[in-house]
Amino acid sequence: MSRLIERIVIIALLAGVLAGCAGTFTADSKDSNATPGGTPEQNVQEPNNWPRTYVDALGRQIVLEKKPEKVALLFFRNFEHLFLLGESPVAATDLNVLQEWASLAPYKDHEIADLGPITSPNLEKLLEIDPDLIIAVVGRFESYGDKLEQIAPVVVVGSNENNWQGALREYGKIFGKEQQAEAEIARIEALIADSRKQLAAYSDKTFAVIMLGEKQLWAFTTQFVFNKESGLGLNPPSHYVDMSTKGEQISLEGLAAMNPDYMFVADIGGSSKNAEKYLKNLERDAVWNSLDAVKNGRVYVLDSSIAAGGPLGIELGVKTIVEKVLAH
Repeated sequence: MSRLIERIVIIALLAGVLAGCAGTFTADSKDSNATPGGTPEQNVQEPNNWPRTYVDALGRQIVLEKKPEKVALLFFRNFEHLFLLGESPVAATDLNVLQEWASLAPYKDHEIADLGPITSPNLEKLLEIDPDLIIAVVGRFESYGDKLEQIAPVVVVGSNENNWQGALREYGKIFGKEQQAEAEIARIEALIADSRKQLAAYSDKTFAVIMLGEKQLWAFTTQFVFNKESGLGLNPPSHYVDMSTKGEQISLEGLAAMNPDYMFVADIGGSSKNAEKYLKNLERDAVWNSLDAVKNGRVYVLDSSIAAGGPLGIELGVKTIVEKVLAH
């Protein structure tokens, strides 16, 4: 029997003891004050109001007796939300994004134990770290079985695509920093609104956000770029993907049919270095070179964090777009 299995068996046998020691969270509580974690407007609590009951994305009621201090994060998209609230996990999966994403550059030297990939986190290391809370994401949590809950209490969060505000509010509740979360939301929304005004003069131009991969292109309907009310309000080119979808794979010929005036590209795998490599390879392609954006020098690299849709990635993306467009 492996060391990991032995330790998990021990934990299972001593679950009652561990529950008493952990003592800070209780799942499936029937607290009448609980409200759904997925509806922020109904789940507002005053900062530092402990204990509190939090309902996670699976509808499970978790009683938080005190603020979580040793958090293991098993969802790389939410690094930004924790850092923005002044929190840092003690352990996490997919730490490579700390080195790859410019949005996370200020935090790359934080001491965070590497748990490996989200698909197969190192549970033995997680057990040794002894967190007081594990944060997992819907869709992955189920694949872990009950192994995580044998190590520490677990809160399950949603994937939060196109809803960074809601995700940030949820973390505000978990850490007792609701007011800080609202302040950061207001700050970034104000930046977007001001940037939208600055770019209003380009209403006659078209823009595309293209994710590059190895011999593949994806057109993305990135909401903070194209949404007229809450985004930058930029115009997508004709023949662009259905705005009700996040994006779709296209060919170079399909991109040529769109022929945007401005084009922002990023590596779909998360590496800005790879994006530069892909652009270099495209320099020899006749179809690529026929694009107006290419001929006019209006192709710019965005940090790959935009694909995750987090608040810091969006903030950096907005600033990059405004800087590049206004400078040309």
